[in-house]
Amino acid sequence: MSATRLLILGALRFMQPAHGYSVRQELESWRADEWANVAFGSIYHALNRMAEEGLLAPVDAERPSRRSARISYVVTPRGEEEFQRLLREYWWERKPLVDPFQVAAAFMNELPRDELLTALGHRLALARGTIDALGFEIAAPHTEEKPRHVAQVLRLSVERLEAEIRWVEATLAKVERGELP
Repeated sequence: MSATRLLILGALRFMQPAHGYSVRQELESWRADEWANVAFGSIYHALNRMAEEGLLAPVDAERPSRRSARISYVVTPRGEEEFQRLLREYWWERKPLVDPFQVAAAFMNELPRDELLTALGHRLALARGTIDALGFEIAAPHTEEKPRHVAQVLRLSVERLEAEIRWVEATLAKVERGELP
């Protein structure tokens, strides 16, 4: 949860005070689900937990119509310390990326050849489609709500997808030639 914690603290820092739905909308505009593996439903749980830990403080609760109250939060001094600690940890330490596709690729020999070829072709289409979608996000003008550097983060996702495309194309060719698996 530390990466999610950093993401939520960071977004909340420049939006504060903000409630969970606002944080969720902000992170959706950043396409955080693409590169941070954040489940948007977990934002509310994380906000509550960080408030319990003293990293966030509730400042008010608005009650839209008959629904339950929306609690707005601000980052506490302790939350700022945690943000700064995590920020520096992730900049200065190499953390392994856990990619379920890479794990599945380790067992490509378990799929029938035809299914493997189809799966590789599908993977290419997914990666190319995602690159196209990210291209629109990158080209969109930045606003106060969507900082300029978010486009650069999305470019990192594109670069990784382009590397995956090269790998899939090479692997697909090897499977077609009978060299793999």
